[in-house]
Amino acid sequence: MFRAYKVRKLQLTDHERMPFVTIQKSSAPLSFIDATTAKEYKALKTFVDSNLSASLTAAFLVIRNDSIIYEGYFNGFKSESLLPSFSVAKSFVSTLVGIALAEGKIGSLQQPVTDYLPELKKRDNRFTNITLQHLLDMRSGLQFSEGSYGIKDDAIKLGFRPNLLKHSLKVKIKTEPGKTFEYQSINTELLAVVVERVTGKKISAYLQEKVWQPLGAEHDATWNVDSKKHQQEIAFAGLNATARDFAKLGQLYLQNGVWNGQQLLQPLWVRTVNNADSMNKAGGYKNHFWSNLAYKYFKDSLAAAEYAHEQKSSTAVKKVSGKYRVGKRTAAFHAEGILNQYIYINPDKNLVIVRLGRNWYHPNKYPAQFIYELGEEL
Repeated sequence: MFRAYKVRKLQLTDHERMPFVTIQKSSAPLSFIDATTAKEYKALKTFVDSNLSASLTAAFLVIRNDSIIYEGYFNGFKSESLLPSFSVAKSFVSTLVGIALAEGKIGSLQQPVTDYLPELKKRDNRFTNITLQHLLDMRSGLQFSEGSYGIKDDAIKLGFRPNLLKHSLKVKIKTEPGKTFEYQSINTELLAVVVERVTGKKISAYLQEKVWQPLGAEHDATWNVDSKKHQQEIAFAGLNATARDFAKLGQLYLQNGVWNGQQLLQPLWVRTVNNADSMNKAGGYKNHFWSNLAYKYFKDSLAAAEYAHEQKSSTAVKKVSGKYRVGKRTAAFHAEGILNQYIYINPDKNLVIVRLGRNWYHPNKYPAQFIYELGEEL
């Protein structure tokens, strides 16, 4: 409670006050091409700047075809600033699960978690019904209350425990797995422990070896840990890095898991999250990635209904502010953190957008809406 109280007025630099381990930058750093001064992107800069001026954004990047076409830093932050990702870290953990699976260190996502964490089975044999895929899809049925993010919230209590592993393995079961989606950070923490068990490496060290170094990270990153004594990474929310280095995860997925001619991530893993049908079937959440609906607006209901029929829309036509809105699931998907941190990936447009900052303020658009509409319009 004391540790949580110290950072109750959350600042984007508070991660520096908490214990952390360092993830070393690449020995062969790779920079995106800077195309921000090109004439064709002048209007983009004007549009984005005007929309972000009062949004409490710290960093905003738009990358297309390996080139940065917009880059903005606000409120005293710079390109080299390490910023917290919060739950965007979950997508890095799931990526490491995908890599461990491809390497054969994890046999199958349909295996019970107890194959790797037998301590759970000793407490309750029902844990044998929970698979790694259940954890990845937030359908584990565990007893873990998250969403209020106050002092009694389980995610807050877990994140500030001085012995994270001990308390993670004390989790209990609430209901049968596979039935209901319930966003729970404990799922990610358990997956991180699985990765550590099968690789023999800390999750931060495995990230450094398999992602940070190969992707040419330009700066060291940090991962907050529970304490200097135990150094267990807060896997579900503790990764801090620059906007450009965060963007490289999006670029890896954009390139179907290939980086510099090397297959770092299997195409099948990527196709699970960049596929509209797969995401729609999963309700918009799969393997620790999100997928929002892209909306199109029409002046009359007939045109909207025709479009919805042609596109096999995921939603019914709805009247919003005098116009008729149709929602459709696309190949775009994203990683997301609690204070509106985003890594947005649009394979159809060859586009990555990164937004880091605090709570989002905009007169008429939610952050995901702004980012998805920007991605569709570019």
